[in-house]
Amino acid sequence: MKILPPTLRESNRYLAISVTSEGDIPRRDLVNEILFCAATLHGDAGSSEMGIRLLSFEETKGIIQCRMDRVWETRAVLATVTSIKGMRTRIKVLGVSGTVRGATEKYLLTQDINEPEPERKRTQTIKESRMIIDVGTISGEVVNRNNNEIDLLSEDPHSLEILNRSNTRYFGITVFDIKDKEIDV
Repeated sequence: MKILPPTLRESNRYLAISVTSEGDIPRRDLVNEILFCAATLHGDAGSSEMGIRLLSFEETKGIIQCRMDRVWETRAVLATVTSIKGMRTRIKVLGVSGTVRGATEKYLLTQDINEPEPERKRTQTIKESRMIIDVGTISGEVVNRNNNEIDLLSEDPHSLEILNRSNTRYFGITVFDIKDKEIDV
């Protein structure tokens, strides 16, 4: 069977990622969770059209391959990965490139994880949605503090009931949630 010439092949994009987790994550578990989230979010046909492949993964950084026209769907899939084997996990996209070499040199070798990705022109329009949630005062114990994010274990019985229903352990609070509000330390 002949190999297709480059002009007839589908174009791919390569996403440089950083994985933050409560513990060490094996490559196989990461792949299984990404593919499960893709199938859950887009179905079997949609996830196969994205062509998601984990090309490399060492310690906390890796490269994911996807189809050129499915970059935003792939980013959505990565955003839905919240836990792997019971450990809370966050996958952050450091950047997107047209080659593996470009993704490695631009994002994995030189970039600080806390530095935000530069703004890029979006290929798809996203509809705006607005959500207003008023929960009042939340008090509790700060379990984890990471830059601008705080994990809070609530002491309020009503808040604990909400956490149990949503199958989570902590409230995740960011700087945007507490801006212009009082904080008792």
